[in-house]
Formats: sequence, structure tokens, C-alpha cells
Amino acid sequence: MYKLRHFLYCRPDRVLILFCLLAILIFLRSSACPARLRLISKPSNPEPLIPAQVWQLYTTVGPREITTTHQDAFKATKIAANLAATWFPVDGDWSYRFIGTSSGARFVKEHFKDQQEVLDVYTSLRVPVMVSDFLRYLLLAGDGGVYADSDVEMIKPLQDWVPEPYRNVTRAMIGIEKDHAAEDEPDGWSFRFVQHTMMTAKAHPIMINMVRNITDKMLELSHEKNTPMSQLELHDRDVVRITGPRGFKDVVFEHLSREVGEKIGWRNVTRITEPKLFGDTLIVPINFFAAGQQHSGSDGASPDRRVQHYWSGTWRHWDESMS
Repeated sequence: MYKLRHFLYCRPDRVLILFCLLAILIFLRSSACPARLRLISKPSNPEPLIPAQVWQLYTTVGPREITTTHQDAFKATKIAANLAATWFPVDGDWSYRFIGTSSGARFVKEHFKDQQEVLDVYTSLRVPVMVSDFLRYLLLAGDGGVYADSDVEMIKPLQDWVPEPYRNVTRAMIGIEKDHAAEDEPDGWSFRFVQHTMMTAKAHPIMINMVRNITDKMLELSHEKNTPMSQLELHDRDVVRITGPRGFKDVVFEHLSREVGEKIGWRNVTRITEPKLFGDTLIVPINFFAAGQQHSGSDGASPDRRVQHYWSGTWRHWDESMS
């Protein structure tokens, strides 16, 4: 204490220096407080349940006897670009990504590197539609967001897709594509959900279970036929039940049933005219994602339309009874 008094007494200017240092310390301490408070307070704009990410894709993989050229891919992407442009003027918080063969493979390797069976199945598939189907599920399982085929036009802004009453609870939005099943059809083969446009949270159970089911079914088929997956001869019926509408419908209904604790099937959602919520999953009427068809009460001028699908896929030649 004596030394401090001597220090201040001998050099009065040192008092000023000490005062300035104390003032600076007090200022820094007080200005730091709001920052700490901001860090521990809840964000005013929490993360959305469904990520603001749009996915579209084009893959060039094909059957073993067919080689898809870069020229073919270039033509396809130019055609797709006309409709893809409708997805660009989205809300500023949304991002858009067009996935090709190489970037798709990289995505799968990065996001599923700890699931070797998933990687093996994906890299072994040689049926174009199965590759496309599998990749869309992998994209949504891995990162979530909105997936749309390259022949789908956006009609309504993405931020308006989920109706207001359901925005704080919806983690998946699934549309109806075909809805003219008869009461005497026990499995409702004339009912199916939309696969060309889907909206889900990251790692949503529907997408995770689709990835798991496809992997298991392909491994099982390879084992049954004692044939490497890359050499399997697959038929339309295999496509429909493994990656296509039959497989997807089964997984969706299984998830809805788990969400509400009772068996849910096509009779619970047939001919709905308003969205219907099952736990975290919103099932929407046919006009949301599949307007303009010549069946199932589809209306091409409906104000409910979120997208318009132009059905330009070349693989849709299977028997309707298989879907």
C-alpha cells in the first residue's frame, strides 16, 4: 500500500493513467455483457423444421448395354433447365442444387460413409429409374428439403407450400398422386403417393426407412439369385416394389401408423379435399402435387397447386396393376 501511495504521490500524471485504464476496463466489461446475453438467449428466428433446400437431379447411369453420352446428358439438362428456372426466384432463404451423376455419388459417399451396405447398393444399381428413385431418398435422408423431378414446374412459392395451421409441426409433406382404389381392393393398388415432388426434414423416418428397405431388398434379391447386384436382371415389378410407388406407399403408411398408434391405410386418406396431419407428417390432396391428371378428381386449375408435373419420364411403362 505504501508503494502505491508513493507511486501516485511522486507522479500525479500516473493518477490520470490509472484512471484511464480503469475506465477502459469498465467499458469493455459492460459492452461484453449484451453479447453474452445474446449467446444464451433463444434465437428469435429458430431453424425451420424442413430445411430451405431444393434438390433436382439428372443421372446418366444406364443398363450395361447402354452408354449415356455427355451429349445426351447435355441435351437433357438443357431441357430440364427450362423448368428448373421456375425454382430460381425462390425466397432468399432457400438454396437450389442440381445434382448430376458424379455429385450424386459424392453426396452418398459423404453422408453415408458409415453405412457400407447403402454405398454398395447405390453404386451397383444399373436401372436408371431405380438410381433416380434411390438418390432422391438419399438426398432427403441426408440433408432434407424439397425434392422435385426435372420435369416439375414450381407454381406457388416454397414458403407458402405448408398451410399456415401446420407450419410449426410438419416435418414431412407427402402428396397423393393416384386415388381411385375400390373398396374391394384390400391393398389399394389404385392408390399411390407422389414421388416426383417431396418435402421432408433431414433424416425423416420415411426417407431413412426407404433407404433401409431398398438396401435390404436389393441385398436379399442378390442373395436369392446368387448374382452380384450389378448383374441382376430386374423387371418392372421389381422397380415398383423396391424403389417405386409400391415400396414408397408401404413405408409412408407404416410411418403414419406409428405416428398415431393405429393402423392407417389408403381408406384413411382417399378423396381428401383438405390436408390431413398424422403426427409430424402432412398428407395433402391430389391437387397440391398432382393436378391436371385425367383421373382421381384432379383439377389442373385448382388454387391448391404447388407444382405442375409434365410426366416426361421415359421409364413409366409398367402395368398399372403393379403400382
